[in-house]
Amino acid sequence: MSGFDSLFNADDAEDAGDANKRPKSLRRRAASRLAAVQTLFQCWASKKDPTQIVPEFKAHFLPQLLQEFEIASIDEGHYTKIVFGATNDADEIDQAIQPLLRDDWTIERLGEVERSVIRAAFIEFRDTPNIPARTVITEYTAIADSCGGDSNFVNAILDRFSRNYRSVEMSERK
Repeated sequence: MSGFDSLFNADDAEDAGDANKRPKSLRRRAASRLAAVQTLFQCWASKKDPTQIVPEFKAHFLPQLLQEFEIASIDEGHYTKIVFGATNDADEIDQAIQPLLRDDWTIERLGEVERSVIRAAFIEFRDTPNIPARTVITEYTAIADSCGGDSNFVNAILDRFSRNYRSVEMSERK
């Protein structure tokens, strides 16, 4: 099983077969999220703008991702919204993250996997109210875990974010 199985399958059961495979539309959205986080990480690592990284990512890394998720394409609009939103609004996002950290922590202390995941999730909380907050939290926590990040930390920060950006939705679901 690959590291992306929790994004790919409806549950974590090994060898569950096609019966538990998520619908293609959900796999396309999940793949878009993972692609966006990987792209944001590459932007940071290479110190390049996403306008340079996106074509490189699509040429070199996207084919493997499509194969892993057994889809023909990602949700391009979702991917683009996340990558460019997280990049363009990084300062705003970081300002929103800072109060959620312990007093002795700074944004600079976060690992880049965690920062990329949180920035991407922030865009979804803010810009896609049609996607349930719990879905955003679950998907990005799984991405953090599959990319070697601290999934517990990401889960805690995203839960706090959701209460700020989706307070009505989160108060309705106990």
